[in-house]
Amino acid sequence: MKIGSKHQLGWIILLFAITQQVYAATLDQLSSGMISLIKSISEERYPTGTMKRFNQAKTLGCFHAEFEVFKEDSSKLKKGLFAQPGTYKSMVRFASASETDDREKDLRGMSFKVYGVEGESLLGHQGEQDFLLNSYPALFVATPEDFFSFIQAVHDDKIWRFFANPFDMHMKSLWILFQARKNHSSPFDIRYWSTTPSRLGTEGTQVVKYSATPCSSESSELPSELSENYLQAAMKTHLEHGSVCFDFQIQLQTNDEEMPIENASVIWDENKSPFIKVARLTFEDQPFTSEAAMQACEQASFNPWQSLPAHEPLGRMNQVRKSVYSNMSQFRSEVNADRQ
Repeated sequence: MKIGSKHQLGWIILLFAITQQVYAATLDQLSSGMISLIKSISEERYPTGTMKRFNQAKTLGCFHAEFEVFKEDSSKLKKGLFAQPGTYKSMVRFASASETDDREKDLRGMSFKVYGVEGESLLGHQGEQDFLLNSYPALFVATPEDFFSFIQAVHDDKIWRFFANPFDMHMKSLWILFQARKNHSSPFDIRYWSTTPSRLGTEGTQVVKYSATPCSSESSELPSELSENYLQAAMKTHLEHGSVCFDFQIQLQTNDEEMPIENASVIWDENKSPFIKVARLTFEDQPFTSEAAMQACEQASFNPWQSLPAHEPLGRMNQVRKSVYSNMSQFRSEVNADRQ
């Protein structure tokens, strides 16, 4: 488009500024709406006792771990936490997304925190870097608007309304959940993905996703008869026989159309951009099922924005998560403190 005059240029700049304001206001409204709905849902689900998370509610266990960053030759990958080799203390939490009974098919979550990281954090505690991963490579919703609609449906106890609406294309969401929800043999046997993208480096425009792939010598068999807490039992058995390890990997965005930032329901094709191993997470047997350990695990908080600028979360979905995760973490902490 030709810009014929300073007058036209002024209008374009003004229109851009207005668009940016509307964009920000919309995200703020979505975040505020989600926070209000999630608080209401949580208060109804947990009127007494421990106030748990809206998502990844069933704690399976937390573990003290080590995060070893490998020596990396590629300049593309030597950014932020991965710029230099080293070993860091870490803490990892495994959880089930929505079900309290392990016999029910579900998604699993793996969140971990790396301590002693050099550099300023975008949010929260200095010296910490969080990574939040799920057991399926895409979210079941594409946008913050879709996620808001889902939370509204949960609040109204009409989830069918969300999935059965053909005009909003939520049938794809139903298909993703059908693919993603499983009876897993153990949280230690599952591959995990970040699902949403992040920046890599403070200069340039490199965008990435993360994955954690099991590398332990031990693995579990799915029991012939499942029990309510068989996943935790599988974790205990695994640790009695050997350590646990996950290779941490980075996938580079190579095509912004086929690997979009703003559609969280799209899986980035690994054939076109394979994941590259950059670090390893390991931990040994420890008393993770004790009352004190489970309580500390329940109190742990993770946020993708607890991050170095070199790993800044990208996209509108992550913008909404920033406020929602922070507010809900504070909400749970205050409620649980009052209930003690």
